Amino acid sequence: MKIVKPLGVLCVSILYSLCSSAFEYKTACGELSQEAIASEAALLLSGGAGAASKDEVPATRWLLQHAPKGDYLVIRAGGVGRQAKWICDTFPELVGSGAEISIDSREDANHPAVIKLIQSVEVIWIAGGDQNKYENYWKGSALAQALNHHMSNKPIGGTSAGMAILGSSYYAPESKAVIGSQILNNPYHDATADIFHEDLLQHPHLVRTLNETHVNRSLKGETRHNRMFGLLARTVSHFDSIKVRALGLNEGSFLAIDKDGKGKVFGDELIILTPLHKPEVIKPGLALIWNHDGQAVKALRIEGSHNGAGDLDFKHGVFKGGQIEYWSTSQGNDGFTMAQESH
Repeated sequence: MKIVKPLGVLCVSILYSLCSSAFEYKTACGELSQEAIASEAALLLSGGAGAASKDEVPATRWLLQHAPKGDYLVIRAGGVGRQAKWICDTFPELVGSGAEISIDSREDANHPAVIKLIQSVEVIWIAGGDQNKYENYWKGSALAQALNHHMSNKPIGGTSAGMAILGSSYYAPESKAVIGSQILNNPYHDATADIFHEDLLQHPHLVRTLNETHVNRSLKGETRHNRMFGLLARTVSHFDSIKVRALGLNEGSFLAIDKDGKGKVFGDELIILTPLHKPEVIKPGLALIWNHDGQAVKALRIEGSHNGAGDLDFKHGVFKGGQIEYWSTSQGNDGFTMAQESH
């Protein structure tokens, strides 16, 4: 039995309002359906630079299969792009329509036509870019509320900045981002002012979770492994609890989590950081000390595959397989180590 979407001529009224408003909206294929499409909750996180990965296609197919022939929407800031067109060209059998919208102000994030659009579509993808704009425009908005409702029973995903803000804890720098050596040498470095917790998006499988992207990208001779560790230290300090975690994805890597919390990794690698102890020293102006005999944090490296690999349960926090390491620092960045578990 087909279920008609509410508001009758919803797709016509939405498109008229969108096209007559200041924000940018572009249709890549098809038309918004007036009928509800069967869908279920699913989450796909991308570490960034996915377009260069052969594993993007099977990972994206996994997401779309949770709402076959559904309406697909890409959300951005700073202008629309070509991701929706790629979806339409690559998966014509899995999408009913594809479109992109650029939301570039708090006014946009509270516009009734935008909210109706979010409520109408089945699959939402949050593009990369600048997560500070997402934080500035979306926090406390009707859009954030609509996205939180959407992810409870429909597919959603994000890449780079889009992945970052899907964590309940997230880093959204207003200007130049901190690098790992800076945050380890001073956990309250000026560039860490924009670390936020539980005030934007609240995915049920990412509670008290911080997402790090582009983990294997090198900047000034550093990857983001040490930054991920430092951001996790700040998260532990904020909650005064070790019941938090950090998820890190390399470029060209994807984490897929279904409605029951069962996860698998497409592409290169996922790193799950689980604190075992609180930091010994985490104060402004002082080097981070988070050591505990070299076992401050348990790191699990899960190797991905083209069709998805891993035995991961995010609902119960049980993660099997992979390579175990212990991360710690005895004194800031110079004391940072990632040691494999000894047998």
